[in-house]
Amino acid sequence: MDYRELCLLWAARETGIIDAVMFRAGTPAEVAAETDVTERAARITLSAMTELGFLERVSGEYEATNRALGLFAKTDVRSIGTVPHQMDCLDRWFALPETMRTGCPPEPPDEWTANFMGSMATIDNATVRTCVTEAVHENPDAERVLDIGGGPGSFSKEFARRGYDVTLFDQSDVIDVDRTFLEHEPIELVPGDATDDLSTGFDLAFCSRVAHALGPAENRALSKNAYDALDPGGVAVFIDKVRGWADDAALFGAHMLAQTENGDTYTEDQFEGWFDDAGFDDFEIRDVPGTNQQAIVGYRPRH
Repeated sequence: MDYRELCLLWAARETGIIDAVMFRAGTPAEVAAETDVTERAARITLSAMTELGFLERVSGEYEATNRALGLFAKTDVRSIGTVPHQMDCLDRWFALPETMRTGCPPEPPDEWTANFMGSMATIDNATVRTCVTEAVHENPDAERVLDIGGGPGSFSKEFARRGYDVTLFDQSDVIDVDRTFLEHEPIELVPGDATDDLSTGFDLAFCSRVAHALGPAENRALSKNAYDALDPGGVAVFIDKVRGWADDAALFGAHMLAQTENGDTYTEDQFEGWFDDAGFDDFEIRDVPGTNQQAIVGYRPRH
């Protein structure tokens, strides 16, 4: 999305224009009166949002389109899309100077988890299939899969579709959201903190796009817990951007500076150190085809 589009939608959310046009006001004059923005600002904003496909004119008033469901009416996390989370991230980018001084990003908004889940649910099917194929290639005889930090369950559902016994492990607020739309999937949902402990007895520990949100000490703990979650002969596969491999890894590290307390992107040597300390053998990193991400692979010895 063009930065101007995102900034406009962010400003419309922050001033209450989005809420007003959805629930109480249909004309620029009514929106201006509801929100205390100028009528000129309301007119230009509503016109631009119409051009972007979020609004339409009906009988002289503005109404939300289907594209706007994620912005206006979040009845299902799968309908939210990427824009609300992008706006949440923009909040934190605007606060980056203060974060640089204090080391702490702003408190997340109430809808942070739902918006994040909505954005994560938009991962394209080709990427999901490629990452899962990369993981199962490392242990073709696997039967039980632990999806660590599985979020909305995109990868878990693909593992389950291929016949694996799947457990999705994530923070309790994420699992609460998952229960509303994964209840009919053959996936066990387990809440917890992956840096504290994990469920055990698995052949494959899969962890996509989690390491960059954690600090070094947390990643060391995550790697050890992933090792402990595996039966002897099991394999851990982390998917993430690795510095020196992914073209935009350093810039993504700056994104983590804006968005998280401890997150960053990490080098091959750092991942190898964490995996070695955990007890893994035969550490490997390889590019995931068709993506700008890498598979970080460790094998738990059979004996």
